[in-house]
Amino acid sequence: MTVRRFALLAVVVAVTAFGCSTAKSIVGVPNTGDPSVTIKSAETRWLLIKNPRFGDVPSEPEYVWVEEDKIPTTFGTVVFGKGSLIAPPEIVARYGSPPGGGKISPRQNMPTQTPIGTPAPVQPVPTAGAKAPTPAAAGQASVPTNGKAPEGPKRGFVVYVDTTRIVIDLTAADGIRSGSLVSLRRDAIPLVHPVTGEVLGELDEEVGTARVTEMREKFSVADVQSVAPGARIQIKDRVVPK
Repeated sequence: MTVRRFALLAVVVAVTAFGCSTAKSIVGVPNTGDPSVTIKSAETRWLLIKNPRFGDVPSEPEYVWVEEDKIPTTFGTVVFGKGSLIAPPEIVARYGSPPGGGKISPRQNMPTQTPIGTPAPVQPVPTAGAKAPTPAAAGQASVPTNGKAPEGPKRGFVVYVDTTRIVIDLTAADGIRSGSLVSLRRDAIPLVHPVTGEVLGELDEEVGTARVTEMREKFSVADVQSVAPGARIQIKDRVVPK
């Protein structure tokens, strides 16, 4: 009887020392090894998703940037999963970088790219008598784009249309000034190489032009200067400084 009690006590001690947290809680031993908070990366990752409010609110864009762990729950995500809201790479190429130049989440399935904002290497100043680099050498020293087309001018959207004026979401922070002339473009089709996946550029057309007359903190007002024959300026038209 004594041997049986000793064996039972040994089993309890072993489970308490090396067993799972459930066994420890049964015998009343506090579990100090489990973390008390969820560990989360300090760097914010962004996802471009379909805007659930698009169509219900006229001024809402079709796609919006959200943090990767804050994808909203909708009827579609309940049926098809939250991955159904994630925008494809060719749409991301049209929307540019995330807010504040943050990093895009790997869940976006983007091709390998050079991080936006990476400074170009400083070229050494040739000394007296030194040969200038040949065009071939200069091309070899250029910064690789890793499949991404060179970044063009800052782009925005038309958010309001009146008879002779429009409101755009570009501001002074985007390089817009009073008197700036902007091109209003539509049907931007990203041209992606079918084999390499390289983004070659965009194919679109100009539907009109406008000149900025008033600057605000989060938007600018512009007077319509010209409209292409048969065209009509609409909300969500692209805005590109000329």
